Amino acid sequence: MWWSRYVFPSVSAASYNALNYGANGSGVKFQNSRFQNNKEERSDSVTIGVADEHIGLVLGRGGRNIIEISQRSGARIKISDRGDFMSGTSDRKVTITGPQRAIRMAENLILSKISSASEVMK
Repeated sequence: MWWSRYVFPSVSAASYNALNYGANGSGVKFQNSRFQNNKEERSDSVTIGVADEHIGLVLGRGGRNIIEISQRSGARIKISDRGDFMSGTSDRKVTITGPQRAIRMAENLILSKISSASEVMK
């Protein structure tokens, strides 16, 4: 399998303060703001495992793919460092944070990148 999915609901700002790709396309430390446009918006987090050999497809040259996915979905996306795998696998951790709609869209865009490239390789 080239991906797996784990759900971690309600991430707080203190626990999610790592380098990640924000919707503006920059890799920056992110402080979670629960209030946006005077509306409280719940932020959830999902971690999917992506096979190490496919992580380049998700990132893209110069981070182009991951920035585009973040901008289109509105989710924040963090990819684990080299050698940091899902327990018992060689899958890299891809953590997607934001509202459920943004998470689902980002997850679908990531899986689409991998599956379309896998089809070309067949």
